Amino acid sequence: MINNLSLLAEAPPAPTLTPPTLSVTEGQSVSLQCSAPVPCPSVPPALTWSSVPGPIEETLQQQQDGTFVKVSTLTFTAAPSHHDRDISCSAAYNRGSDSVPQVSAPLRPSVTYQPRNTAVSLRCSSDANPAAEQYRWYKADGGAQTLIGNSSVIDIKVSENVSHIFCEAQNELGIGRSVVTQLNEHSSARILPSSSCTGDSSQMSCVCEAEGNPSPQMHWRFSGISTNISITNEALNDMSVRSVITVKEPQWRDPVSLVCHSSNTRGSDTQTFTVPAFQRRGPPTNTRVTVSPSGPVAEHTDVTLTCSSEANPAVELYSWYKDDGGAHALIVNSSFAVLNIKASKDTTAFFCQSQNDLGTDVSAVTRLNVQYRPRNTRVTVQPQTSVREHSHVSLSCSSDASPAVQHYRWYKDDGGALTVIGNSAVLTMNASKDTTAVFCEAQNDLGTDNSTFIQLDVQYSPRNTTISRLSFGPVVENDDVTLTCSSDASPAARLYRWYKADAETDTHIRDSAVLTMKASKDTTQIFCEALNDLGTDRSAVTHLDVRYHPRNTRVTVSPSGPVLEHHIVTLECSSDANPVVQRYSWHHADGGTLIGNSALLKMNASKNIADIFCRAQNDLGTDDSSNIPLDVQCTYSFSV
Repeated sequence: MINNLSLLAEAPPAPTLTPPTLSVTEGQSVSLQCSAPVPCPSVPPALTWSSVPGPIEETLQQQQDGTFVKVSTLTFTAAPSHHDRDISCSAAYNRGSDSVPQVSAPLRPSVTYQPRNTAVSLRCSSDANPAAEQYRWYKADGGAQTLIGNSSVIDIKVSENVSHIFCEAQNELGIGRSVVTQLNEHSSARILPSSSCTGDSSQMSCVCEAEGNPSPQMHWRFSGISTNISITNEALNDMSVRSVITVKEPQWRDPVSLVCHSSNTRGSDTQTFTVPAFQRRGPPTNTRVTVSPSGPVAEHTDVTLTCSSEANPAVELYSWYKDDGGAHALIVNSSFAVLNIKASKDTTAFFCQSQNDLGTDVSAVTRLNVQYRPRNTRVTVQPQTSVREHSHVSLSCSSDASPAVQHYRWYKDDGGALTVIGNSAVLTMNASKDTTAVFCEAQNDLGTDNSTFIQLDVQYSPRNTTISRLSFGPVVENDDVTLTCSSDASPAARLYRWYKADAETDTHIRDSAVLTMKASKDTTQIFCEALNDLGTDRSAVTHLDVRYHPRNTRVTVSPSGPVLEHHIVTLECSSDANPVVQRYSWHHADGGTLIGNSALLKMNASKNIADIFCRAQNDLGTDDSSNIPLDVQCTYSFSV
């Protein structure tokens, strides 16, 4: 894993001191915070104090906006030596191979304190002749004498450990000594600025030094510490005492306060020492993951995960894992506590493991709230089997989305045009053959997603039953004719029946979807019937235009019966033909002599006329009638 360091392209910002100004009283506990922005959490700036009068604690804190700040807290007790003394915090940013720029924030505290270092001026005088040439001052400390000055006048600070003093005067004839003078009067107990605390996780000691006349009594008050404590008191001189409290292997998670109380008959003084948290050596504990930005994140945006732990010695290796439904997959091992990822709905559960020389510790699983537009939108149908037309059907739309889907819409496909038919997650409708292709749309704040089309299996009885032919138009008798019966049905028609329409009687021809037959003038009106489990439907009657040559050609005679010779007789020729007869002709039966060319033949009856027949003709052929004999009777005339 490569950690991208955000290098500072220009001068880094100066750290911030809190409080920016400081006015305190001697003996007051002071806590100064130095805060510096952290552009790259994996390489935070180094914070240093120009003057360190007390313990320092450093933390890396995440702000509400997701950025990081390094905070160094300096704790000390205000003393006169701190007055008007510069205290500054410097931040050094690592730019890789570049030089490390430093920026500082200064502070000059104002400390108020009672008078001290008060001096007493003493003069040594003597009656001598010749006058004294030399003067010497001595401090009397029990049986010991210590030279402290070589002039007639000496300035002595009361705070010094000088309780008994005398002087000597000397001329050439000898030495004269004064009586011992006691300088220090009774004074209230006072804790000295030299008091402080030092130590680490193996042992911590706080030294409290106090002076007073008479010599002070020392007492400690503390809470949160229960074991491994020892207290020793030591007299430094007649008026000064040192008290030391020692804690072996201190163990507390939060800073604790130790109160040193010094008192004598003239008064008392108290100082509070704030000791930072100590952690004994051991494997990491309290390992946890923080996420930036916190809260919901949009898919594919950058997310920073930071692993933190309480460890002594410090964590040396961080291991990041993703949790895939109980299966743990290692992402990376790194000395950096920060993991940068792209938010993904498929990887939302993470945890880290921190490790030092003494062991490991694992954080709880952190789940990212990754938000994304709907996907995997799908439709379920109840009932799941085929449904009869006009029965109730329930369709449910579901989708994988975060945040959850806010709006659902249902559409049907009307031949390429989409029509909205519903606006809820569940659509209840009557099954219809005209609404079989349906899909739903899911929508949240981040976008939409459509399901695939759902084809409803709507079942219905046959309808729109029709007959089709390979070719249309007239057909010659005895030629093959192929007719196909088709129907809109679900399930498909399982049986087709063909019928000939004979006036009021329908004659069953055959059962098949395709009918092949010889064209016949006797079968020109045909229909078919389609059947499935839900019902039947009939086609319209199809009329076949069957063409054939003339037939059944016949002659009618008017008048019928015997006809008198020389009277007019009318003969009419008729024939069954398709197309209709185009030409009629009349012929003598005895030789075929043509005697007429129309459907009607008028002639004078004569005994000499042989039998007659007519011939009918169309494009497909001819047909002759039978011979027609005329019953011609003679007429007789008598003269008187």
